[in-house]
Amino acid sequence: MLAGSVVAETTEHYADQDGALGAARGAAAMEIRAALAAKTRSCTGMDFQPRRCSLADNAVSADVYYGSAADRRFAFVAVRWQSDPTGNAVEAKGFVFVAVDGLPFRLLGETELIGESVSDVVFEAQRITYATAYLRPGDSRSQPTGIRRYEISLEANGIGPTTIQRTGFGQTASAQSPQQGDNALQLVKRLYEAGEDYAAIFGGSAAANPMLSPGLARLVREAMALSPRCPIYDGDPRLGGTQGAGGPTRMRYESDTRQDSTDRRKIIVTAGQAEAPDAVSRTRVALILIPEGWRIDDLVAEGTVGYKAILHAAITRCRWRG
Repeated sequence: MLAGSVVAETTEHYADQDGALGAARGAAAMEIRAALAAKTRSCTGMDFQPRRCSLADNAVSADVYYGSAADRRFAFVAVRWQSDPTGNAVEAKGFVFVAVDGLPFRLLGETELIGESVSDVVFEAQRITYATAYLRPGDSRSQPTGIRRYEISLEANGIGPTTIQRTGFGQTASAQSPQQGDNALQLVKRLYEAGEDYAAIFGGSAAANPMLSPGLARLVREAMALSPRCPIYDGDPRLGGTQGAGGPTRMRYESDTRQDSTDRRKIIVTAGQAEAPDAVSRTRVALILIPEGWRIDDLVAEGTVGYKAILHAAITRCRWRG
């Protein structure tokens, strides 16, 4: 929680489970309805032809939350919609409206949300936070069981992108970025540039993959061998959370290097979301130096335990079940 911030729970909540305009209620109803009905987005019609449409045209559901903080009243709108109703992909959009000194509500900003379901919304002077489901190890992609909080920063004339709430990593990253010729940095960059092709790195041949440390490769190999018996590994290290990893937007060394040595490094990666380009997440990548060069030894998404620990626990659980 930010020092000195004013916190307010949700005071009103309206929902529309079969569209979006039904959620446009409360003091900001007129402004919310106008934003949802604005035809400014690229989408696909049922005739498979590109067109411009509104969120209301293809909305699956919507929720509106009201709250106040620091003499400002907010309305937070979360909309699930399909840009292509001929398929099954669902996107999540968020709008924030603000009213100051008794004046009418105005749109403060729009962002991509992480997660399809929004709950437990809290308003603060400098941010809005909400909870949503996320995938835990062993979950199917359609039935996540984890709960994680996300935040949207609030400014005087705009909002920031959706990010994981700052609970796992202290803001201790060094202001100095690694040099372009740094082999450890380049290795991490290649990992993220692999996109969704995780099998090429974390698949059955991972033990021989030159990107992974011997210890991580061994755990991956064991998990792959047990996967036919236990649903413990799907080849996705979840570098970008539930939405999948996009390209890295920033990479730099953790400032506290006292625990690092000449053969160990930690790099903090801020990355985009493959399915939500305006959303970001952070991952700590641990590397070790072996005679053949730098290797990735662990991945720790913000707010979670390490990837090696997840694999080890799943392997132990599978073997215990027999």
